[in-house]
Amino acid sequence: MQKTGKKILLALLALALSLGVLAGCNGAYRSDPLDGYTPSENAAESNGGFVVKKDEWYYFINGAEDYSADNTYGNAVKGSLMRISETDLAAGNYGETDIVVPQLIVAQDYTSGIYIYGDYVYYATPNTTRNMEGTIESSYLDFKRSKLDGSETMSNYYVQVSDNTTAYRYVQVDGTVYLLYVDSSATEIHSYNTVTGANTVLVSGYTDYEFDTSDPESSTVYYTMPVAKKNTYSSGSAQNESYNQLWKADASATASPYTFDLSDGYTDPALSEGDEGYEMEYVNLGTLVLDGIGSNKTDTSPFNVHWKSREDSKSASGFSYALVKYTEGRLLLTVTNLDASDSAFVYSLNDSSVGSDWTQSITANPDLSGTSGNASALSLVAVTSDAATSSALYYEQDGSLYYLYLNADSAIARVKVGENGQDAETVLIAKQQGGATLLYLKDGYLYYSMSGTNGNALWRIRYDGAAEDYNIFTGAAYDNDDYKPTQYLQIDYNSSWYAPETIGDYLFFSNAEEYGDNYVYVFRNAGTNAELKALNDRYEEVQDLFTSVEKQFADAANAIRYYYYVGNDDVFGEEVHRSEYQAEDLEILEAYISCGSAHGFAFSVLKEGDVACNVQTAFYSRLGYRSETDAEDLADTLVADLVLGSEEETASSDSSGDTAA
Repeated sequence: MQKTGKKILLALLALALSLGVLAGCNGAYRSDPLDGYTPSENAAESNGGFVVKKDEWYYFINGAEDYSADNTYGNAVKGSLMRISETDLAAGNYGETDIVVPQLIVAQDYTSGIYIYGDYVYYATPNTTRNMEGTIESSYLDFKRSKLDGSETMSNYYVQVSDNTTAYRYVQVDGTVYLLYVDSSATEIHSYNTVTGANTVLVSGYTDYEFDTSDPESSTVYYTMPVAKKNTYSSGSAQNESYNQLWKADASATASPYTFDLSDGYTDPALSEGDEGYEMEYVNLGTLVLDGIGSNKTDTSPFNVHWKSREDSKSASGFSYALVKYTEGRLLLTVTNLDASDSAFVYSLNDSSVGSDWTQSITANPDLSGTSGNASALSLVAVTSDAATSSALYYEQDGSLYYLYLNADSAIARVKVGENGQDAETVLIAKQQGGATLLYLKDGYLYYSMSGTNGNALWRIRYDGAAEDYNIFTGAAYDNDDYKPTQYLQIDYNSSWYAPETIGDYLFFSNAEEYGDNYVYVFRNAGTNAELKALNDRYEEVQDLFTSVEKQFADAANAIRYYYYVGNDDVFGEEVHRSEYQAEDLEILEAYISCGSAHGFAFSVLKEGDVACNVQTAFYSRLGYRSETDAEDLADTLVADLVLGSEEETASSDSSGDTAA
C-alpha cells in the first residue's frame, strides 16, 4: 500500500506543526549550508549504492542502523548520510566528515541506495510521524530528497510505502527525476514524477519484474504478464491462458502505446454497464516485447497487439517466459516452447533492439531448435538453465557473451557462449570455492564473497585471462597472483547490508568484525593481487605476533591488541591499569609501539621505512564517526576486553551497573 505526499499534505502539515518539527513554511527542514559545496549538473559516479561520488565529494551512508532507531531530524548519526572531500580521503583524514542528512537511510532494498542528480540527493528514510495511537510507524518508508550542501531536507515526502523492503530506483529521464518503485502487495509498478507530483501506475497485475542489476540509473523495467482468457471474467478476476507475455516500460511513460478494447469478452455478465467492476481493469503502459500466443489460437485477444496470422507463431501451444536477470543492457530469460514444455532454453534479449517501433513480439520467438526469428534481438545462451542463472555474472567481450558461475564442483567457471546455445569454451578460473557468491566485475577483477567469521569475507581474481593463465603449474598463475583467488585480509563485511563497493582507488564496506559495529570502513584498494597479497602478508605478520606473544604473555598480547585498535597507549598511563601489569608486559607493549624488540619478540618487521603496521588504520579505517553512545560503548568494551584493571574499579563498575538497573 502507498500514499503520495500531496494527497495528505494538509494533514501532515497540521501534525508536523503541532509537534513543532517544521523549520520552514514550505515543508522543509533547514540549516546553514555546509562549506565547500559548489553547485553543478555534473553526473554522479556509482549512483544507487551506499557510496556515491559527485565532483570532489564522496557521500556515504554512515553504517548499518536498524530502521526502528530514533529518526528524529537532527538526531541520527549512525545510518545518516555523511560526506568527505576527495582531498581528505586521499590524505587519510577519515574523520573530517560532515553529516549532510541527519536522518536514517536504512531502506532494506540493498540493491538500491542513494542517488544524486544535480544538487540533490534522493533516498528513502523511515517514517517519523505518529499514528492515532501515538506510535511512530517506523516500518513505513518515506521517499524524499535533500540538498547536497545539507541546507534543506523535505519534511514531507514524495511517496510513503508500508513495506521497508520495497524495491525502488531513482532515475532521470530528460532532466526529470522519477521514483520507480514496486507495490508488491498490489502487484503494481509505479513511477512518481518528482517535478509534477504525478504518481503513475505503469503496470498492474505483473507476474515478475526485473530492474537492471548493473545500472540502478536505468529507467527501464521488464516484466511478465498473464493473458486473460476471453469470456472468463467474473467477480473481478479472469482465467489465464497457458502462455504469457514479456513487456518493458520506461519510468517516463504516461500512457499506453496501444488501445485495449475490453468491451467484448471482458465484462462481468452478472453486472450492468456502469456498475463498478463491470469491465475488467487492465493497466499496462509498456511495450510488448514477446508474445507467447500459439498458432492453435483462432481467436485473438486485445492483448495480442502484433498478431497478423497464425503462421507467424512457431509453436502450436505457444510460449511462456520467465525472467532470469536484467544486466548490462540485456535481459536474460528462459523461453519454454509449450509444445515441448520440459525444455526451457536461456536467451539474451538485446535491450537496444526493442524500441517504441518494435512489432516482432510474435515473429521473434524461437523455433523448436532454439533459433530465434530475430537473432540480433534474441540470441540463445544455453539449452539448460543449470548454469546461466540469476546468480551468474554476464559480460560481453570482443562481440561474444560470457558468464561466470559457481559450478557443482565448487569451482568458479567462465563460459563463452557459442552457437546454438553450446559452450564455445569453459575455463575454471578458481577451484575449491565452495559457498562463493559472485558480487560484481570491476577493472578486470571478479569480486566475490565467502563465509567469514561474523559476516562475509571478500575475495577477488582476474576473470579475463586466457585459459592457460589459470594453470598453477605452467600458466601465469604460477607466479602471478592476479590469476589466483586472493582474500582481502580477514575483512568481515556485513552480510545483511550492501556488498562492498569500489570507487576509484578505494573500497568501502560495512565492518562486521569485532569492534567494527557495522560502521563504514575504507580500504585503499590494491592495484594488483600481488600488491594485495603483500598487504595480506603484512597483516598476517601482525596477527601471528599476537598469537606468539599470547603463548607466553597473555596480558601483554591483549595490551598490544588494544593499541592495534585504538592507536594510543593513554589508558596504560593510568595507575589503576598500569599497576596490574608485570614489568615484562609493559616492556613488550613499549616494544610493540616502537616496532622494537623485547623478550624475544622482534616487532621491527612491522615497520617499513616510516610506515608502521602495528595499528588497524595501517590497513583500513573507519570513515566518518560514531554516535556519542557508540563511541563510549566501544571505548568501554575495548578496555573491559583487553585492558587489566584494579579489583576496586571492577567492583565499582559492577555496583554502578546494579544501581542503574
